[in-house]
Amino acid sequence: MRPLNWFRVLLLLVGCVGGLALSGGSRSDEAPTGAITGVVRFTGPVPRPRAIPTTDGGVIQHSDLVVDTKTKGLRHVVAVLQDAPAQPKLKNAKPVIVDQRDMLFLPRVVAVQHGQPVRFENNDLCNHSVQANSRVPANQLNSIAGPNQPVEHTFEPQKGPVQIGCALHGWMRAWVYVVPHPWFAITDVQGQFRIAAVPPGKYQLTFSHPDTNLRETRTVEVRAGKDTEVEVEWRKTE
Repeated sequence: MRPLNWFRVLLLLVGCVGGLALSGGSRSDEAPTGAITGVVRFTGPVPRPRAIPTTDGGVIQHSDLVVDTKTKGLRHVVAVLQDAPAQPKLKNAKPVIVDQRDMLFLPRVVAVQHGQPVRFENNDLCNHSVQANSRVPANQLNSIAGPNQPVEHTFEPQKGPVQIGCALHGWMRAWVYVVPHPWFAITDVQGQFRIAAVPPGKYQLTFSHPDTNLRETRTVEVRAGKDTEVEVEWRKTE
């Protein structure tokens, strides 16, 4: 029997370990992506909040336009790549939470990828309901949501948002956007947004504000490893 060449065995082991490390840790096979960042501003006069009397004797101050006083950034604007390729329906995705609290839906505007459920919770002491109005039968819903008795539903994609209300409290409203891909975002309290991991290319980027029906579409070009910046300014509602 020939004696083992331990030096040759050692080289083989090192080569195997190195090959495993390269195959497991390398991301060179993944296509590079870019991102879209920006801000939506409302620079016109902002109406004063309107007082809404509630059934329990309270008053809610509500404004359709939530504008940052310093930056003029507009909250609750949904940015969606309209012509991005549809992706497979998500499975086992964690739900997006919409709370019913202080006689309001919070947050007022959400967006989900197709297959991601929306969980409507109730942290008030009274009964609420979740009433979804849509021309799409799968997006129609009317369920009682008692205190700590959430309602969960998975919506289908549709043109425009699904309007959510409460049959017991007519002033309560929310909006659910269902997108067939992951390339969307909602502006924050300063009107800023970011859409990450976008494949390079030219797209139609649509901005919509459901409470006022403000809407605008921009053509954007995304380059690998770069941020494409977009600024939108609205001065008045229709």
